[in-house]
Amino acid sequence: MTEVSSQLRSCPQCGAAVDLPPEQLSSKCAFCASPLVEAEAAAEQVDRVAPFQVTAVQAGGMLSSHLASRWFIANSLKQAGTPDELRAVLVPFWCYAAEARSDWTARQGIYWDRTETYTTVENGETVTKTREVRETEWFSTSGTHVASYFDHLVSGSAGLPERESNLLEPFDLGAAQPYSPALLAGWTAERPTVPREEAHRTANSEIAGRENQAIRSFLPADEVKQVNNQTAIDVRNLELVMLPVWIGTYKHKGEVLRLLVNGQTGEVVADLPSSKAKIALTVLTGLSLLALLLVLALFLGESL
Repeated sequence: MTEVSSQLRSCPQCGAAVDLPPEQLSSKCAFCASPLVEAEAAAEQVDRVAPFQVTAVQAGGMLSSHLASRWFIANSLKQAGTPDELRAVLVPFWCYAAEARSDWTARQGIYWDRTETYTTVENGETVTKTREVRETEWFSTSGTHVASYFDHLVSGSAGLPERESNLLEPFDLGAAQPYSPALLAGWTAERPTVPREEAHRTANSEIAGRENQAIRSFLPADEVKQVNNQTAIDVRNLELVMLPVWIGTYKHKGEVLRLLVNGQTGEVVADLPSSKAKIALTVLTGLSLLALLLVLALFLGESL
């Protein structure tokens, strides 16, 4: 992907010369807060835009509630309340419509029961009894699976790793509208920084994983193991969609922590440090309860 150099833009409202960062397609004028949009560049890249449905106040409240509900994080974070900074960003996602074809092999297990005769001692006497024992007979199988996938998302932002973006999903792509400059106006919109080739490799890997789960689910067996599939995807359509994400930052012991909120659903994604003291207290409490139960069991056993 070609690098885009930062350039001065003239604000249409106040006339100030504003430096629009090269990684952004839109922003606000630092002097009058008027929206600035790289309309030509955005039109070349962006297909659809999904507007924010969660307000800044709602996002801040969701982050505060999430922090308060996390037992193992440090108290300083639990009491942090609203974030130090809350930014609304339209994040680029590569959106795939594709057909996947998988050649697969697997092992299927079928249960069957057999009657087993055994001897045991009851009341000082040896007695013969029977019991049902479950066995599993394994068969090798193989085949082909074909499925269509729509609206499969891959993060187009190097700043939003795929692992985090997957946790933010799902997004309502039905609410996304065809691109127009007005949809970006007033918001920070990031340029895609994940090349199509890299996104395609990620999509192939993720769709192959979904294929593996689909194959496991339709095999008519009591147990399934060793499912291996070779999957090729035929991309029918690829779009760049801008999806809404609130980004909150908190300061903790000199470190800036980032929390994410899905701008449509309010889903919160946070990778927060745990309090070692709380973990130690929980472990000690558990061990104390276990020791108490053992002492109680011994006492009751002696009493009987």
